[in-house]
Amino acid sequence: MITLKELAAKCGVSIATVSNILNGKGNVSEDTRKRILEIIRETGYRPNYMARGLRAAKTKTIGVIADDFTAFSSPMLIEGIMDYCQEHDYKIIFENLRLYYRCKDSVDDPKEIVKYVYEAVEEMLTIKVDGIIYVAAHSRAIDYIPKDLKIPLVLAYSTSQDNSISFVQIDDIASSHEITEYLLNKNLSKMAIVAGKEQSLHTIDRIMGLKKAFEEKNLTFDEDLLVYGKWDRQSGYESCKKLFAKNKKIDVIYCFNDLMAVGVYDYCKENNIEIGKDIFVAGFDNREISPFLHPSLTTMEIPLLDIGRKSAMILVNKINGTKDVNELRLPCRLIKRQSV
Repeated sequence: MITLKELAAKCGVSIATVSNILNGKGNVSEDTRKRILEIIRETGYRPNYMARGLRAAKTKTIGVIADDFTAFSSPMLIEGIMDYCQEHDYKIIFENLRLYYRCKDSVDDPKEIVKYVYEAVEEMLTIKVDGIIYVAAHSRAIDYIPKDLKIPLVLAYSTSQDNSISFVQIDDIASSHEITEYLLNKNLSKMAIVAGKEQSLHTIDRIMGLKKAFEEKNLTFDEDLLVYGKWDRQSGYESCKKLFAKNKKIDVIYCFNDLMAVGVYDYCKENNIEIGKDIFVAGFDNREISPFLHPSLTTMEIPLLDIGRKSAMILVNKINGTKDVNELRLPCRLIKRQSV
């Protein structure tokens, strides 16, 4: 690989001139700039960002540690992070913990995953990144980050009890309140719930938002119409089956994610229950399949791209010592479709 010194010699200019052109600075003629850029392309020169960072005490590099790249939320969260970092001239180094493969059903157990997290953090420190963004697969309290971390860290799509760690999360309570209020305003008070796992923070907060909306309407939510699922299509089907076995009048089934809503669609189709006519269905997430269901699914859209961007923004601000935000919760957006 050609060095900056060798490149400058080949171009017949100073190292400072080449460096300025690479960084969009300097006062050189357009012909000189084009000639040097052409030589850069021909030689395949790439700036040594790590060496540059060591000289400046900062590497302009951010480490991104993800629970698992296969999580539905990860691609858009990472896209948002990359988008912001590219705008602000930060490079990114990725570490995929692959927790869904490594830990299977123990993905939420700190004892099972803390070793992978510590290994990834240690690797990032060895590389000398300026800061770390931890991309969670879903909302949970992540309190197993090394306490003596000397660089800033931000959690994307999760929370922490450690006040020194900032996080960006969705506002599950306000978002669930909004969609519940929308359903209640359509006189859909006989509401059944297909929730996620009982101990999930998403589940706990969405139930809280739902009950708040009922209380504001002076209505009582029927706890007997609350069924817990496992966030997947099959548990949506099984939960729907349990609800109809109760022989109660149901106006609408509010599912805490779109995959479980698909399972509800499966059950209704199998039993000749027409969604949008005999019963309404609402979801949460706005997954790729949601607009293509028949009828299309009313749901809440999670601002994953914005969570990623805001996480990167907070981290860069921490690195530069300009601002310090401890907690940021973003609202979801109600997507009204034909299932309601």
